[in-house]
Amino acid sequence: MNVVFLCDDEPFHIPSTVHEVMTRLPHHRYTVVSFPGHGSFLMFTKNVSRYFALYGPFGFPVRAMQFIILKLLAILRVPTRKPHSLSEAARRGGGRFLFVNNINTKESRDLLAGGSPDVFFSIACPQILKLKTLEIPKLGVYNIHTSLLPRDRGMLPSFWTLMDEGSNTGVTLHKMNVKLDDGPILLQRRIEASIRDTSLHKLISRGKSVAVDLICEAIDRLESGDLEFFPYDEALSTSNTFPTRRDVVAFRRKGGRIW
Repeated sequence: MNVVFLCDDEPFHIPSTVHEVMTRLPHHRYTVVSFPGHGSFLMFTKNVSRYFALYGPFGFPVRAMQFIILKLLAILRVPTRKPHSLSEAARRGGGRFLFVNNINTKESRDLLAGGSPDVFFSIACPQILKLKTLEIPKLGVYNIHTSLLPRDRGMLPSFWTLMDEGSNTGVTLHKMNVKLDDGPILLQRRIEASIRDTSLHKLISRGKSVAVDLICEAIDRLESGDLEFFPYDEALSTSNTFPTRRDVVAFRRKGGRIW
């Protein structure tokens, strides 16, 4: 099967998530596609504003330094236990790596379609896919979302599930359509967590580990044709934006921890 990953090239979790799938299922062909996103210097102003609000004046410089160090390690190809860039994840897994500015242009669609992909998996893809792009892979496009959809659509869902006392904490893999975080659900796993016993960072890490399991199971199911979807109940849908500084203050007052 020809599998394509559409990802944000942040250095903390996504490269190792992609690499783990490729390692577990080495008999498939893989293409890893990177976009300008949260882990990109090309969106510097927006990223600084968002993450300064999340980490605050003391935590932000620490996280920024971690980001820069991991990016440099990846650029210099310093040997590390886990890959810290999508290009390194692709290289270690024997896959192809592509960088695309805008996935919805004809040039980008032709590039991706030229590899005859069977399925796309979106892991924090920072761009909304339009209909013509969604129609490229034979078996569809699937998205990993770290909440139990249809609740907590939108950005950084792990933050919002913790804010809500962990009642909706988990990971969903769903078939994508033109609406954000929408479409029939193939797989879901609940994660037992509360704002009192885990931090946002730990929950994000746990979510990516569960995401590996779901993607591997989905690939096996797609290959065998054993697909059973759960309907997406729009009436239960809720949506969130990236947390503001006021949201983070409220989170901390509840006992929440970022680190």
